Amino acid sequence: MRKLLLGLLIFGLAAGLVAAQEIKVITIKAWTVGPDDPSITRKLNLEAAVERLNKYLEVIGANVRVEIEATFVTTSWSDYKRANLLALQSGDPAKIADIIVTGHEDIGPYAEAGYIVPLDDFIAKYPEVYEDFFSALWESCTYKGKIWGIPQDTEARMFYYRKDLLKAAGYSEEFIESIPAKVVAGEFTLDDLVALGQKLLEAGVVDETMAIWHRPTPGTDWFQFIYTFGGELFDPETGKLVVDKSATLALFRFMKKLVDLKLTPSAMSQISWPEIHTNFSGGKVGINLTGGSWNFAEWQHAPYNKSFDYLWENIGFAPIPAAEKGGKPVSVSHPLVHVITAASQHKELAFLIVTLASAVDLNTRHALQSGHLAIRRSQLSFAPYAADIFAKTVSELCAPFARFSPNHPKAPFYWETLFRDGIVPVEVGALSPEDALEHFVKRMQTELGDEVIIRE
Repeated sequence: MRKLLLGLLIFGLAAGLVAAQEIKVITIKAWTVGPDDPSITRKLNLEAAVERLNKYLEVIGANVRVEIEATFVTTSWSDYKRANLLALQSGDPAKIADIIVTGHEDIGPYAEAGYIVPLDDFIAKYPEVYEDFFSALWESCTYKGKIWGIPQDTEARMFYYRKDLLKAAGYSEEFIESIPAKVVAGEFTLDDLVALGQKLLEAGVVDETMAIWHRPTPGTDWFQFIYTFGGELFDPETGKLVVDKSATLALFRFMKKLVDLKLTPSAMSQISWPEIHTNFSGGKVGINLTGGSWNFAEWQHAPYNKSFDYLWENIGFAPIPAAEKGGKPVSVSHPLVHVITAASQHKELAFLIVTLASAVDLNTRHALQSGHLAIRRSQLSFAPYAADIFAKTVSELCAPFARFSPNHPKAPFYWETLFRDGIVPVEVGALSPEDALEHFVKRMQTELGDEVIIRE
């Protein structure tokens, strides 16, 4: 900690820090977002970082103190990003935060627009901190060969299943507990998952269309099915997005199958998030196809209020199974990142605050409270994290199979279109999987032109 804070003396604001003058106050603004209780640590950790910084400045007799104006909003992601974008587009430093917490997929478009700055030179000043980050996470922060963000948290996407309902449907406890290992070994496939849903329905354990539910909105979650059906999303040699027609068609056919078998409602996209979480955490839905590690923490808070013991006893989880026997499962991770804006008047100071907020104890507090995973190797041996059976198990199950959304400016358009123009019309019966694929490909070509590669 002391070694890290000594780095303050490297900064441009070091001159005059220790002069016996009137205290100068520098205000740093930060924007953060998340579910109400679980993720408020995104804001609290930045505030704690500033508190630690000020204590050190006081010890060394510096004439500078730092204040932070950190907001935490619980609005929708789309509203949060829209508000951020409007402020960034204004170019007015008075309207723009120094630090923004956002999804890593914003790095591409923000970097292209000149809204954020690369951080490589800053990172190099603190090797003892940043070499401790899991190397795979830097992939999600890199765009055109430069690092534009610092991982704030990461998570795993997976499917959840009700162990109690499977037992009621006649499955043995031994089989139920073996599902995660079978998924990892490639012995349990998407077809086997469908079979679980069918058994739940046939046994009368769940009502019709209540066997397998999924998220009602677009998101990076849908990319994991492209991966599991053997597709790719990005061509690193050209920097272009890729539409794999075979894998995309397989996804659309899979979603149609779930609806045709009456396992999933055709109007799944019209069901609200609270209803989805209430029905699954309450034991009325058998399988949550597009769950996330953070859900386990979310279900422990209002309005769901399930205890950890109840969830651990009744709910199992595993990565998205392979499409074929012997294949590898998939878990798409969606790291949130700290970015420093080009409009910031105190970029290095903002970066130092982000570095302090990434401390092992602070990030572990956030991870365990919000159902996220470690971003630093040191966290795995840090007592609170090492003792958390859920975090430890998710890390072991999903981390080896983590994939990321492409850091391309049009990646959000990709997953929006995949859902809105593909999955939804297939589920409601407006388009066949084949017609949906044709429509989806045309939309991608129209929007992206030669920035997208279409593969058969």
